[in-house]
Amino acid sequence: MTLPSPLIGILGGMGPQAGLDLAEKLISLTRAQGDQDHIPFILFSLPEMVSDRTAFLLGRQAINPAYALAEQFETMSSLGCTIAAMACNTAHAGPIFDVALGLLRGKGIELRILHMVKETVAHIQATCPQIRRVGILATHGAYQAGLYEQALGQAGLEAILPDPEIREKIHEAIYSSVFGIKVCPGVVSAEALRRIYSAIRHLLDLGAGAIILGCTELPLAVKEDRIDGIRMLDPARIIAEKLIRETYPDKLALPD
Repeated sequence: MTLPSPLIGILGGMGPQAGLDLAEKLISLTRAQGDQDHIPFILFSLPEMVSDRTAFLLGRQAINPAYALAEQFETMSSLGCTIAAMACNTAHAGPIFDVALGLLRGKGIELRILHMVKETVAHIQATCPQIRRVGILATHGAYQAGLYEQALGQAGLEAILPDPEIREKIHEAIYSSVFGIKVCPGVVSAEALRRIYSAIRHLLDLGAGAIILGCTELPLAVKEDRIDGIRMLDPARIIAEKLIRETYPDKLALPD
């Protein structure tokens, strides 16, 4: 069987609903009049293969998820994928992303992998250049790695971080074994929603001109594009749009 080219690869499973969400956004942003008009992609969702990114970045586990990520990207490349993206913000931290990329390049694999964090910051610069202060909702691992803070700083933007107790509420909204999004992604619990919207209000009170939903589980809970007129930035949607622009730009369907 000859697969089409270009062919997009989506590395999901971190968690599974986030990968599916990115795939759905890729489809929803595609201009099509029938099945055959849609963009070809392969979704990998092998959650048991990839250890927790935050646990690794916090030093709570020794296994670097980079090795499993690189293995899956290598398989994508062997199947004919020409460009790929990960449905996980935290996996883009240097100790993970850079190692995975190094493993691939060491084998001569040139699969292009978009960097969700860098693309999100570039999107802010391109679409709302007047915004200088950007709030960040993320995992403990992303905060520990300075993931968005560094990228925003390099772009001349100020990162607005929540207070430590608010960060803990965000973490629990994502990871709690009782009410967290990762354990009940189909219907986000009322408690998770309460904690997330409380964190958003906190960042708005700190003067954020936009807020990055910097964990791929968060857009499963926050559906609004704006809250009190402030933009809620979904990195998964941004990377889905970028994937289309880089492969089938004539099929990109943006809302009016």
